[in-house]
Amino acid sequence: MDVKDSTDFVAHILVIDDDDRIRNLLKKYLSSENFLVSVAKDAFDAEKLVANIKYDLIVSDKMMPKKDGIDFIKDLRSVNNNTPVIILTAVGDIDNKLLGFSIGADDYIAKPFEPKELLFRIKNILKRTGINNKNEIKFGSFSFNLSSNVLKKGEEVIKLTNTQKSLIAYFINNPNKVLTRNDLLSVLPIADERSVDVAITRLRKKIYDEKNENEFITTIRNVGYKFVI
Repeated sequence: MDVKDSTDFVAHILVIDDDDRIRNLLKKYLSSENFLVSVAKDAFDAEKLVANIKYDLIVSDKMMPKKDGIDFIKDLRSVNNNTPVIILTAVGDIDNKLLGFSIGADDYIAKPFEPKELLFRIKNILKRTGINNKNEIKFGSFSFNLSSNVLKKGEEVIKLTNTQKSLIAYFINNPNKVLTRNDLLSVLPIADERSVDVAITRLRKKIYDEKNENEFITTIRNVGYKFVI
């Protein structure tokens, strides 16, 4: 299956790299190839994301501060998370590759590399493993399908307005990132910042997790909002 030609859903990829330039470049490039892309600045940031979201594939840098890509994969596999992982590294010798494969990596690509080569390897892995989450993003007791715009709490469907659908989709595509009211206005069918605040308040009520007392949308005073997962 050609991922880019799929009209039902696209693959969701997590890119982990402590280099802002590489991380942003890969997000821009893979997004242009019709993938849904989340990013993490380090292994700890990534672990928070994978605890709540099932990704189709992870692209991880090997050399990162405090916790490297190898240890990240070891911990991922230790909890039976079998999401395919491609390791990016500036160290391309055979011993490092064998180490990566031995702890559960699916592919290995040495820096510097052409983005097209990474794309080719991503598509090969997705063809081999298949895509099965159909853009369903889980957070707390909730799940949101980015293809159908359906929000569920368990099996219960939560009714959303068109504004709320656009809002939650934008938050999910930008997890743990501070978004200004102007950022939100750019994707919402509303006219002013006051309307943004009203939309946030109404959405919060629908995605409040009573069991864990979890409010996923936090207010960043004098700036905007952040969707925390």
